[in-house]
This record gives sequence, structure tokens and C-alpha cells, in this order.
Amino acid sequence: MSTEKNPLPTRFSSFSHIDEKLGLTPFERLTQFRDEVRLADELGFDYFFTAEHHFSRTRGLSTSEGVTSAIIAQNSDRMRFGPMTYQLPINDPLRVAEEVVILDHMSNGRFDVGFSKGVVPHELITYGVHPDEAQARFDEALEFMLKAWTLDERFSSLGHHNSYFDVEMTQLPLQRPYPPIWIPTATPANAEEWGKRGYKTAGFAFLGTEAHKEVFSRYKDGYAESGAPIEDRRIGYLMAVVVAGTDAEAEARSVKHFGEYVDIFVYETERSHAALDTKGKRFTAGLFGLFESLRDPKVFTEDFIVVHGSPSTVVAKMKALQELLDIDTLITEFNIGNMPWEHVQESMELFATDVMPHFERAAQSELAAGAA
Repeated sequence: MSTEKNPLPTRFSSFSHIDEKLGLTPFERLTQFRDEVRLADELGFDYFFTAEHHFSRTRGLSTSEGVTSAIIAQNSDRMRFGPMTYQLPINDPLRVAEEVVILDHMSNGRFDVGFSKGVVPHELITYGVHPDEAQARFDEALEFMLKAWTLDERFSSLGHHNSYFDVEMTQLPLQRPYPPIWIPTATPANAEEWGKRGYKTAGFAFLGTEAHKEVFSRYKDGYAESGAPIEDRRIGYLMAVVVAGTDAEAEARSVKHFGEYVDIFVYETERSHAALDTKGKRFTAGLFGLFESLRDPKVFTEDFIVVHGSPSTVVAKMKALQELLDIDTLITEFNIGNMPWEHVQESMELFATDVMPHFERAAQSELAAGAA
């Protein structure tokens, strides 16, 4: 397992599930999302990522990563962005391949694309996909899209899950051979495979730092074999972040709104639990215990699941997290639960002005159009 320390500068990404909020219409919430994108771009964030989710009550405003990404493309000028992730088993691979090409050109080469097999079973089941088929569908879809982006000729593809005849891609991606690919994972063997392919990866703080140590180490081992430039490697980590003027104020906001955020994950899991067979129910039963534990401020604070505090406290916590997991891309979700927009805005502004400058950053030229 790799023990090499990450030689890369720190990159910062804003992130949003675009969850609905009490008291806001969908139009008002999506307008707030637009404003969040514009603010992140103005404040100097390097990336903005979003997630695809379905059928979970208030987690319903980012059902199409093509639409969501178009909003970001048209409301930002400098930062890179993309889905984290398209759920490939429930998306048509040819449609995704075409969307990615358009989004890459629409943004003048600022687009990154993330893929997953889906992490919420009931979303797959509602679309008629058995969770046991998800990996095979993911693998087939990914290989098809790589072909679609790199063949400058008409072709056909006969797959087990999707078949296409006489495909003619009217445009190829602006970034060649295709936009940077991210595949988040919590499985060490998969992490190593994605590293060998030269892809980027990420983890989710809900699963805990201990679980990610081997995952990220194996990823680095694989990436070392890929032959891809070290400067293109990315290891991201998604966590909730709350910054305020004082530690006490940030903690109070975290306790209130992170609980609301966890409620959505509990509802997702209840939906899945009801739809799964006995084997699947054993998996979701364990998640209920995890989510309940995450409501404890001591738990979500000590394992960096919510990074909260005054700017100086957040700097210290972020540096400790980097030292622990050797990560280079800090993926931060500010707009959690029913947090008021003015608190989200304050948190983002304090983070950008008083936290980010304490880290070695990538040169702005590296974020220019076409740079990965």
C-alpha cells in the first residue's frame, strides 16, 4: 500500500444535492442554487459538483445531471464543474455521451464528469433495474461512452443491456480524448482499478475516515501504474462545512441543520428497505444505525463528517483531515438541511476569504478552459 504523501496543491470544490427547503417553492430553491453557483465562481472555488437522485421526497431537484450541469455552465465563467455522479445503470449511455459532449463545448472545456453504479437501491428498483445488475450495467455503459467519445466514424454497439445501430456522433468532446472522469468508490479493489485507468476518485465523509485510508492508498497504487501525469491525479472528499464568526455559532448551526440533512438519507434508506429482499434489508438495517449515530455532534465532529467552526478552527480541521487521509481536493457542501441562505452565503464567503488562502493552491492558469 502506498505511503507516499500527496505532492499536489489543494483544490476546493463546492457541492450541492439541491435538496428542497421548507418554505421555498421549487423555483425559489433552484434560483438559490443558481446564486450559489455564481457565488462559488466569484469566490474562487476550483470546482462545483452535484449529485443525481430520485424519488426521495425533498431530494428531488437534481434528477437530470444534464440539466443541472447546464445551469452551472451558464452561471459560471472560471471554475470546473460536473456531475458527481451520473448513475449509469438508470441512464441511457448514448444520451449521456451526447450530453457530455454538449456540456463540454458549452463550458469551453471546463467540464468534468463523474459516474457511479448508484448508491440508493430504491432509485434503481423504481427504474426497473435490480441492484445486482448495477455493476454490469455500469461497466457496459462506461465502455460504450469511451468508444463514442473517441471513434471519429459511424459505429454500432451490441451490448447485453443496450444496443445502438449506426451511431454518428455529430461532435466529439472539446477536451481530448474526453473530459476528466471521476469515479467515487468505497471499495479498495475498485479504487485501484480506477487509478490504473488514470481516473480521479472521491469519498464521502459519512462512511468515516478509517474506511477511506485503504481505499485512497490503493487508488494511489493504481494511479502510479497508469502512466498518467501526477499533476492530473485527484483524490476528493465530500463533507458538510459550516463556518461562522465563532465556534459556538458554527456548532449550533451544524447541530440544527445537519440533523435535517441526515433526515433525507434516512428517508432514502426507508424507501430502499421497503423495496429490497432479505439480503438487501440486512444492508439497509446497518445504515439506519449509522445515520442515527451521525446525529451525535461528538461523532460528526471528531470524524470530520461536519467540519464546523470559526475560520481559524476550520483551517486547523481541514489540515488535520488532509494529514489523515492525504487528499488534495476538499469537496464542501455548505447548503445543508433548511439552513437559511444568508447563513450559507456567510459560510461560503468566510471559507473563501479566511480559510482557502491558508492552503497551497493551484495556479489560476491550471483552471483555464481545457485544463483538467
